[in-house]
Amino acid sequence: MLKHPLSGKTLKWVFFDLDNTLWDFDENARAALKVLFSRHQLEYHTGYKEEQFINLYQDVNAAYWKRYEKGEVSKEVLRTARFTDTFKEMGLPPALYPPNVWEEYLDICPRMTVLIPGAIDCLSHFSGKLKIGVLTNGFEATQQIKLAESNLIQWVDYVQSSEAFGTAKPAKAFFQAALDFAGISADECVYIGDNMHTDVEGGMNAGILTYRYCYSDAPTESQIKQNPLFGGDVHSLTQWCQTF
Repeated sequence: MLKHPLSGKTLKWVFFDLDNTLWDFDENARAALKVLFSRHQLEYHTGYKEEQFINLYQDVNAAYWKRYEKGEVSKEVLRTARFTDTFKEMGLPPALYPPNVWEEYLDICPRMTVLIPGAIDCLSHFSGKLKIGVLTNGFEATQQIKLAESNLIQWVDYVQSSEAFGTAKPAKAFFQAALDFAGISADECVYIGDNMHTDVEGGMNAGILTYRYCYSDAPTESQIKQNPLFGGDVHSLTQWCQTF
């Protein structure tokens, strides 16, 4: 029987972020973008190199995701504008914009299967000891495909996406909904995610002991480290799960 590190209560659930915590979003997205770059001959039409295209798209996409998480743009705008804005910046004539390229991307990307090192070891460790949930800012169908294609779904008892719930992390209501589904209090679970704002601050604000998976090299912000509900930086999922 596993114990909560702070409350000493029986630990009942462990919640994971999906993208860049279990499923390597950056690597899988990069592979999908390479397919699109080649398929639509973007170097020929714009002079952009593959890496330039990927870097530009990632910057545009990140900006749109921040706006989506704040409720400033719809999912339809996010899905399409991240590509049209990228093509515009590249100087691609509108007549050459690949039609429905966002659908191509959403068909290719979630079927990629690169996982974060130690993801399966970690889920396997907790399986049978705790219930396992995935809390993700993303489109419901897309996230379900990722979980299925990468075989992560076999370990997961509950999935909550921002699209299905109607509100995105870091909203307290998003995390509270997961607690309500599980029938537990915040001190009967732990959460781990890579994003300092949507995951770490969001989880802590909901009263959950929250860990940061350090997908990036950016140092954890000092105000996060000072919060008693911050569990710490995690550089290895395999090592982290062994602390429970």
